[in-house]
Amino acid sequence: MAAQLVVALLAFTSLSATAEPDCKELVKPLVLDSHSPIYGKWVLHVGSWDKHGLKSDLQSVHSSWVDLSPTSDSGVIALYWADRLNEDKCLQGAANITISGITSHTAFIINGHTSYHDGKYYETCSDCLLSEDTTLLPDGKSKGRYLFLFTRTGALQPSELETFKKQAECLGFLPEYHFVNTDLCPDGREKTSPAGQKTEEDDTENQPAED
Repeated sequence: MAAQLVVALLAFTSLSATAEPDCKELVKPLVLDSHSPIYGKWVLHVGSWDKHGLKSDLQSVHSSWVDLSPTSDSGVIALYWADRLNEDKCLQGAANITISGITSHTAFIINGHTSYHDGKYYETCSDCLLSEDTTLLPDGKSKGRYLFLFTRTGALQPSELETFKKQAECLGFLPEYHFVNTDLCPDGREKTSPAGQKTEEDDTENQPAED
């Protein structure tokens, strides 16, 4: 009887190991030959944190999107970001992401204050971007980490969300999540329509003729 129980337990353990991928399989750094697959606009769907003190900062964000684009330097990605806060106030700006191996370094200037961040990207679902963000204190030490899951549309399948939660657990994040809205801030880079622009040529045409 004891031998049968041992066999049954071993079989169950084997099945469990097959059904539940280990963290080594779930969490793989995103390695790209070029950064073009991650270029474009991404909408934040859900975030997590590893220290309770970071919770209120993330929960103040109602919606968020980023746009990644190439620069003349292959090791630098241009980032444009826009956050809608709970007070319905939009904050947005630009920054450069410096890529070093599988790690990124970014300095954000928000309301005159500079905030430094180290980041990593991990393999995730199709049309998704999984980003780990470490906020740095002035002395260079970590204030804490966030884990962000972006998608192209802001939508996410239930199975993909479950995978994200398992990845967050593997990376040492708390089992707490903040889901954001898709009521996005408008793009502050949009230019005035040509009809509303006043050109140097127009000024010349409107000047009075000389005698």
